[in-house]
Amino acid sequence: MKLVLLSFLSFFSVSLLAQEEIVSPLGANPHITKKNFKTKSGNSIDSSFIYNIDTLDLPVWDDFSINKFLPYDSDYTDGNVSSQWYYQLMNSTNTVPQNPAFKFCDSLKSHHDTIAVTAGIPSVYSYYFPTVQSVWVNNLNAYPVNGVLMNLYQECYVLVDSVIDGVPDPDQDTIWYTSNPDYVQDSANVFFVDYNDPNKIWVDDFAYHNYSYAKNPWSLGVATFDGLNENGWPYDFGNMSAHESADVLTSRPINLAGKTDVYLTFLYQSKGYGNAPETEDSLLLEWWLPDSNAWWPSQWYALGGEALDTWDTGYVAVTVAALDDGFRFRFRNWASTSGALDHWHIDYVNLEDNGLPTVSNFSDLAVSEPIHTLLDDYTAVPWDHFKNANASEKMIDTLKVKVYNSDLTPTNYANGGLEIRFGGILQGGSPFVLANPAITSEWTGNWEMGLNKYPYPLAANYTYNNSVTALPKAAFDVKLNIDAAVSGANVFDVNDTTYFTQKFDNFYSYDDGSAEAAYGVTGSHSLLAYQFEAYEEDTLTGILIHWVPSVDDHSDKLFLLTIWNDNAGQPGTIIYQDDYFNTNHPEYSGAINGFRYYTFMNDQNIVVPEKFYVGWEQIESVSLNVGLDLNLDNSHRIFRNVSGTWQTSSYDASLLIRPVYSTALNYTLDLTEPENTDEISVSVYPNPVKNVLTVQTNLYSVQYSVYDMTGREVLSGNEKEIEMSDLNSGVYIVQIKDSNGLSLYSGKVIKE
Repeated sequence: MKLVLLSFLSFFSVSLLAQEEIVSPLGANPHITKKNFKTKSGNSIDSSFIYNIDTLDLPVWDDFSINKFLPYDSDYTDGNVSSQWYYQLMNSTNTVPQNPAFKFCDSLKSHHDTIAVTAGIPSVYSYYFPTVQSVWVNNLNAYPVNGVLMNLYQECYVLVDSVIDGVPDPDQDTIWYTSNPDYVQDSANVFFVDYNDPNKIWVDDFAYHNYSYAKNPWSLGVATFDGLNENGWPYDFGNMSAHESADVLTSRPINLAGKTDVYLTFLYQSKGYGNAPETEDSLLLEWWLPDSNAWWPSQWYALGGEALDTWDTGYVAVTVAALDDGFRFRFRNWASTSGALDHWHIDYVNLEDNGLPTVSNFSDLAVSEPIHTLLDDYTAVPWDHFKNANASEKMIDTLKVKVYNSDLTPTNYANGGLEIRFGGILQGGSPFVLANPAITSEWTGNWEMGLNKYPYPLAANYTYNNSVTALPKAAFDVKLNIDAAVSGANVFDVNDTTYFTQKFDNFYSYDDGSAEAAYGVTGSHSLLAYQFEAYEEDTLTGILIHWVPSVDDHSDKLFLLTIWNDNAGQPGTIIYQDDYFNTNHPEYSGAINGFRYYTFMNDQNIVVPEKFYVGWEQIESVSLNVGLDLNLDNSHRIFRNVSGTWQTSSYDASLLIRPVYSTALNYTLDLTEPENTDEISVSVYPNPVKNVLTVQTNLYSVQYSVYDMTGREVLSGNEKEIEMSDLNSGVYIVQIKDSNGLSLYSGKVIKE
């Protein structure tokens, strides 16, 4: 058994001589959310949902560019949901429920005892009551419901007589159990879901579906295996030596009856932007033999410790014994289960017959990595600042789109497209045609084999319109797609398109919102500073920091929040610093986008120049573990000072630290402050919507309801961002009301 501490220390082969700069793996992952099972509290199966999952037909394919995990979000009123009542007490044939007024006890609480004492020696004689019933007793704590036939009595008491040296005691004692009998009628209403959506493949979500952990993926999205469970917490929290089977990714049943020459192919990578598996760690493929009585024999495995960050192909022929209806396959990993350790990523899982894919070739063209911003430096900036800036100077000059060609030969280019919408309305002449640009040092004019960087001259064609709204924040929805001239070289269309939302809020950010690792420096009174160059001089109200747990809990460690001026490209004089009577400490949010908002002493606001630095002076020597985004490189803006000299980071990454400016937006409540409450504005965007529908309004709070075209309410809540990714494609009615229930908006929205 290995010690997990070795995994932590070797996460990025950090040298303790490298100016005490520490990068370590996450101890938990707040971006993994818990799936929504609707069950009654306690152990009863009452109100549980049982999913009858239909069998899939070949081919079965997933490149993880979209979510193909079963959502388990059915409602009682859905058309594919039925229900059945189960009763704890039934008649002897388990066909008719017992009268709910009846109470039963077994022979332990229903009998007649005579205690005979002779010369001080007692003897007990038990006589059972004559009226006994055969009752079927079901267990309502587990499904399927099973039970046993028992002999029970409705006389829930024990009579006690005594005879002492041959003299009967005329008083008879009674011990009553009618107030707490062992067997009373209970029931459970169980809901059954007939699930037959062929677009959902995986029946569990222990593996992490994400777009950030793999390096140079062949398409958008992977499934990642590590030591964290489906809720983002370690399987063995606090047990540093735990090493066992961890994540599992299981397919739905698949009909292979009558099939021949069935092959399963997939791509896999170890480490990526995660933690490197060691030789005792492994990734395994297993499958279910339909007639084997719960046997999952191993068919393939890969061991850790070799070929980190590279993609390899798994190719496995399905054995004849498995070619039957009800075949299933699953991936799982052996890993250290005390943190986000020993990472494997899989992609392009394909099960098909009559094919012999003996080479690493999927004949596909796919966007490889998501786009996070169209701004030159930042992923988000304050809308107030962008409105006052020369917007065209803030856009990326050339947008580099990473595209992977998995064909055996270069593929001729075909025009793609770019759409930008605000509030569902196309912006700036979009959609734009992504024509073939001139040949550059990184672009040959074709889709070459492997990873390509397509250059689009963005600044020459589009600039965000900084006058579209007077509200204190805005959001633009961006959609980009690519294509090939020959359809046979691009067989899957779903991975040709990428979406993102460019948000303008009240802060600056370089990160994509997710942390793949933890970052910090060691040494008491060490300094960490993050450089920002704002669009204008303005006033800070606070700092957002996303702390992440790692090896140890450092939430009790103190630091002094600090802001520096610029001195020739590195931190200079201190503009602001906490004092020792007003220190701060890291706080873990345990939630998606869980940034802790730190204000300044006495709730003061701090005026900062355009170029400044935010960070801290730590009191103790341990690394405080701020979130580290390994997908976007701003290492030249990360400064540390351990021994009197400022140095930039040696890691190509960004910190999850965001300075917050004084705008018309109340950050802590995420509420706008309308100048005139009599002028209420409400709109929703984007329309069509793929994932999140945003409610844009100048009201403090609203309520929403989403209805399908049958009039059934499918979503409701009071958030201003409506998560619609799990809804089926189609037309929905969205209604917005104020806090008093007054209707403000009603309109149709198309879910893509």
